[in-house]
Amino acid sequence: MSEAINIPSFIVTLDNKESTHAEKLSAGRNVLKTFTDYQFQRYEQGAAVAELLKERSTFIDQILKKMWQLMINNENSALLAVGGYGRGELHPYSDIDLLIICDNCEESCDEFSQFITFLWDLGFDVGHAIRSFDECYETGLEDVTIATNLLEARWITGNYEQFERLQQLWNKSSNYWPSRAFFEAKFDEQTRRHKRFNDTIYQLEPNIKESPGGLRDIQNIFWVAKRHFNAHSINELVQRNFLSPEEFVEIEAASKYLNRIRFALQHQKKRREDRLQFDLQQNIAESFGYEDNSEKMAVEQFMSGYYRNVQTVVKMNEILMQHFREILFDDESGFEKPINSHFKNVNNYLDISHPRVFEKNPTALLEAFIILESLPELQGLRSNAIRSIRDHLHLINDSFRNDPINKALFLEIFRQPSGVNAAVKRMHGYGVLGAYLPVFKKITGLMQFNIFHAYTVDDHTILVIRNLRRFFVDEFAYEFPTAHQVAKKLCKPEVLFLAGLFHDIAKGRNGDHEILGAVDALEFAEHHNLSKKDADMISWLVRRHLDFSGIAQKKDLSDPKVIQYFAKLVGDQQHLDYLYLLTVADVCATSPDVWNDWKNSLFLELYNETTKVLALNINSPKDRENKALQTQEKAREILAKRDISTAQFNALWSSFSDTDFFSRQTPPEVARMTKLLYQLPHDDNHVFLREQTNRGASELIIYMPDRDFLFAHIAYVLDRLNTDVVEARVFGSNDKMTLVVLYFLDRDTQNYIEAQRHEEILQSVKYQIEQDEIGDLEQRQQIASRRIRHFETPTEIEFDQINDGITELSISTKDISGLLARIGCALKSENIRLHDAKIHTVGEKAEDVFLISDTDNHAIKSKERQQRLTEKLLEMINK
Repeated sequence: MSEAINIPSFIVTLDNKESTHAEKLSAGRNVLKTFTDYQFQRYEQGAAVAELLKERSTFIDQILKKMWQLMINNENSALLAVGGYGRGELHPYSDIDLLIICDNCEESCDEFSQFITFLWDLGFDVGHAIRSFDECYETGLEDVTIATNLLEARWITGNYEQFERLQQLWNKSSNYWPSRAFFEAKFDEQTRRHKRFNDTIYQLEPNIKESPGGLRDIQNIFWVAKRHFNAHSINELVQRNFLSPEEFVEIEAASKYLNRIRFALQHQKKRREDRLQFDLQQNIAESFGYEDNSEKMAVEQFMSGYYRNVQTVVKMNEILMQHFREILFDDESGFEKPINSHFKNVNNYLDISHPRVFEKNPTALLEAFIILESLPELQGLRSNAIRSIRDHLHLINDSFRNDPINKALFLEIFRQPSGVNAAVKRMHGYGVLGAYLPVFKKITGLMQFNIFHAYTVDDHTILVIRNLRRFFVDEFAYEFPTAHQVAKKLCKPEVLFLAGLFHDIAKGRNGDHEILGAVDALEFAEHHNLSKKDADMISWLVRRHLDFSGIAQKKDLSDPKVIQYFAKLVGDQQHLDYLYLLTVADVCATSPDVWNDWKNSLFLELYNETTKVLALNINSPKDRENKALQTQEKAREILAKRDISTAQFNALWSSFSDTDFFSRQTPPEVARMTKLLYQLPHDDNHVFLREQTNRGASELIIYMPDRDFLFAHIAYVLDRLNTDVVEARVFGSNDKMTLVVLYFLDRDTQNYIEAQRHEEILQSVKYQIEQDEIGDLEQRQQIASRRIRHFETPTEIEFDQINDGITELSISTKDISGLLARIGCALKSENIRLHDAKIHTVGEKAEDVFLISDTDNHAIKSKERQQRLTEKLLEMINK
């Protein structure tokens, strides 16, 4: 250790009665800072993190021992290290957890208080407890977390007999937290912790310590082993033949890797930090030596490495915790029943009948999962079986993949009436899926560095299959009622599951993954002797799996030409049904928060309107004019039932005769708006707000004297009100009135606004539309979320001529704060009229589509004017 770290000098200052409190603190802080800087320097030079953690624990030990000797006079008390400090795994800014154990603690209360306070003043994050032995005993019985601290407590200084009394609690003869009870409590604790992270290792910003597959899962193995075997390290499990040397190497490597990341996090942040945040991922990737290449960014390579390591921890945790369960509970029932010559049921867990099952019959590597599907009483695999599967993955080679029996078995896994999701998830977890499908192995742990995809490609794929499977189960019909009804019509669910398996199989390659993946899917289907019809369907679904969501969220679904185009694309109802189900499952598997009622309404609208066209419904119009006439006829019928005659609203309808008002609304919408507007005076601004609509979003209607560029004002105020606009329609009437129909969501909940916000939003909108100018965008709080701010998203602007009167403007850019207001200001500045807006946010990226014209309702055809508008948009977006 560096001589510059002068602990004795600090102790002398501390012991010097003439030293002031400030001098003592200054000396202590200097020693701590010097040591931390020294450790960071060693880390940067490549020192092993495990060595640095032990070194820091030893360093803190020395300081605490000296301070204890100088400050504590109670000879019956002891100072113990617990938690990570107790294990000798102390990171630079981690808590220092202490237990002071004493007799008659109240007699030394002031001394203990001064001791802890001084540690806080030095800058330590101290977690502490002061208890007698009896108090330790009782609180430990009540709380397994406290009991765990007692289990791994380490003596630092003071009365050693106090420490020995604690140690005796864990003797074999002791009934204090027996092994079974302790195991159950720690397993339940782990299960609850995993649920807090949605039972997945794949988080956008994972917690290195607490997430599934994190350091806590490794520690849990150690705690259970220490209680049962009195082991002092996981390495001792090898000596007891509980863990193989190869497994120990795996888990030790993962532990070192995770600790290295945790140390790097604290090195970067200069404070306690366990979350692998976006803004740190790139920096750490670079510090670990990763570099961008043609296929992957450095950060994606780094995160793939992280996911591989936590996956190892998850596997080993499952195997070892299952092994502990078998040791601790098998003798309670001793149930064992042969299933066939390869497998047996042991206490409702599947086990191999003899050690050479897979060696003699490799086909059993797939058979195991079909048995799990077909026998619901089986809760999983025995640790012995899991280990044997992992040890024999090398048997899954080209010969294995070409075996007709194995090919049939693999397909049969996807054809089973139940257990498909669990089987596929287990196959993936144990390495069978990647071994059987090398193309799937390539996407295992593949991370996409964006906010939209919360999971790695492989985990996303497993979630897609899970979602697809749930569509067929009555128990989950309430989640997606339409999807459930559609799924019930399909006679070959396995076609859908296989399409889900392959839909992202080509991610990470150069080229369009949907095109490349369709080729892989077709090769797989033909290799597995599927019928041409099924093979073509699977390949087509992979090829077109992006089309449904793209059209639903970016195109004008009120335009018959859009529906006609999509109907031609899918061809028939069966293709539409399969694609709808795959799309919903895919979108819901990208992130826990991505699906909402608004998206659901868009998807249902596209599905239902396309279904009508495919059924050759005579009521399905071929163009906007026919649709407008049909809408008027049906709306007139609705209004007549409400005793509103044509004569009463004829003037209103006539004023919209030159617009798309009737073709872009449904008959009930036209009837409702007619009733709302037909009696309103034309010399005032009218604003109406509905918190909830059947479209899954809140609705804002503005009817006021002619006002071009109104959208900019509305977008500005709604952004300041923390809402997200998802769609806007603007109609200019021939009697000099403007109608805006706009749908929006609460930004935080991505759902309807709450009723109590009604008046605030209504009054704010009314005020803003009366203003001549928009507020200063520079004063807008445009600090994007930490996640979004970190991404470099290029702005792409495209123009497409829809007809002589409309140009489609597509803008793809970073989802910055106030984006729509900025776009609205740019349109206003260039005298561009907005007719329609479709707002689509994908993680950190906004993909918005606007239908625009000049103020004379002519399309923007001039390249020069398009260029001017592009420059203005870029100026406002980058402002």
